[in-house]
Amino acid sequence: MDWLTYHIGEEFLIAAASSGIALRAFSVMLSLDRKDRGQREQRSRVMLVGAGFLLLAVNSAVHAQIHMLGLNQNLLYQTLLGYCLGLLTLIAAISSEKPWRRVSVPLLYMPLLLLLMPQVYERFPIFGQFRPFVWMVIAYLSAVVCMLYVAAYYHTKLPRFLFSALGHLFICISSVALFFPSGIRSDAWVEGHLLRPVGFVILFFSMNRTELLNLKESILYKALAAFSLLASIPLLVFGTVVFYENFYPMQLLEKRLIVFLLVLVTLASALVFGLGMVLRLIRPILELKETVEHVAEEGLNRQINTQRGDEIGKLSHAFNDMMVKLKNSFAERERLSRLAATGQLAATLAHEIKNPLNAIGGAAQYIGKNFRGSLIREFVRVINDETMRINKLTSNLLNFSKPIKTEPAPGDLNLLVNDTVNLLKQEYEGQGIRIRTFLDATLPEFPFDHNQVKQVLLNLLLNSFDAVDGRGGEVTVSTATQNGTVVLSVKDNGKGIRPEDMEDIFNPFFTTKTRGTGLGLAISKKTAREHGGDMLVESEAGKGSVFTLVLPKSS
Repeated sequence: MDWLTYHIGEEFLIAAASSGIALRAFSVMLSLDRKDRGQREQRSRVMLVGAGFLLLAVNSAVHAQIHMLGLNQNLLYQTLLGYCLGLLTLIAAISSEKPWRRVSVPLLYMPLLLLLMPQVYERFPIFGQFRPFVWMVIAYLSAVVCMLYVAAYYHTKLPRFLFSALGHLFICISSVALFFPSGIRSDAWVEGHLLRPVGFVILFFSMNRTELLNLKESILYKALAAFSLLASIPLLVFGTVVFYENFYPMQLLEKRLIVFLLVLVTLASALVFGLGMVLRLIRPILELKETVEHVAEEGLNRQINTQRGDEIGKLSHAFNDMMVKLKNSFAERERLSRLAATGQLAATLAHEIKNPLNAIGGAAQYIGKNFRGSLIREFVRVINDETMRINKLTSNLLNFSKPIKTEPAPGDLNLLVNDTVNLLKQEYEGQGIRIRTFLDATLPEFPFDHNQVKQVLLNLLLNSFDAVDGRGGEVTVSTATQNGTVVLSVKDNGKGIRPEDMEDIFNPFFTTKTRGTGLGLAISKKTAREHGGDMLVESEAGKGSVFTLVLPKSS
């Protein structure tokens, strides 16, 4: 077999496979929204992947052309160093914390073009002498990329990353075979050039949109890349010295100096890696620990900076979410405590008020039946009206203080909405208010207490009528299913709720209206909770409010 012809075809095959991967990566990059700050990181990573494979493609094509045209083999330095830069770009794409700061890495290829100039490449040692050393560097970088893909599988559990790791493993093994100190067309040389295209073909079929979009920041990637690259520095220095000493033997003093420099470089690499670990990993963890320690002193408003996208950033997000939930939980517990105390007080007052109220009402009826006169009739009417109003208030107080016993039964929420809207038709038409309904026709029947939910809807509608204040007012009632729940929303274009009142609207006796007891929304929220749901509100002063009753589909 003409191995040179095979080698040229092999390089063109690698160039074609790498070009295909690069085009795929660039198409994914272009599909991401550049204006979306959340996709900025992903665009940069995918762009670096595309640039890395584009460098591999270009250098494979140039490598093939050098052999085809029978040019000086020292030109191959340029292509192999281009391979190294392509692999470094892939490492940057996977492991960088802020990949948009690494987009200039591929531009380092520009100085490598100087190696194509005769004045430069002719001064280099004969390529055949240093060829194994360059392949050693490529093997090491391929191994690093392989490890990063294995870490990506561990991090995402996406099997496709294992296939990409396998592709880079083939490239690494083939590079080791080419690094083996044997000549061109030797058995090791042949095996290496047989395995290389296999690795790139595997990569061509494994790297798709799913894999590219799942390359995200991780502490694991950063630690692996930093340790591997820094550990390689002494190895590269040692390899360079060994190869150089084979051609230009050194004196004893020079060898001692080289050993000293190797030790110094090793210590410096270890120091840089340790410093990086402190700055990148340990410092954020210490900040998190400090924040946790100060929660008791500063309260639940303490937040952690969450600009990182790795596991520490996710932990910080989780901590901030926990603080918000704890704050809401404590606020809800305080509200429920106030409600419980209010309920007990309300029950006591209502019971004590009812007895004298009944006596006053009975006395008024007696006076109305046994005495004549327009003035007496007017005062008796006032007494009766006010007695009935107080009696209604005490009944509401007693109802609020009692536990709500729900009796759910399968029902049609859309039918309940239509019945309730028709019930209030005369009132809202008389006020010049327009009601629109958007009911989900696919809404299934589900169990709920028909009377209680109807009372909640009546209360929300009457509140919205007061909010829109007559002519030009519009109220929208809608139903839908969301995340396994049924939602009933009442939206108005009224005056809205002031921000300072938002925290109190579900508290008993709080009202901004001139009429009413301030118990309607408190009872409505209590009803929602007894159903296993909730009552939510969104409002903006001057623009209107949306009250949403959330109910579970099954009791």
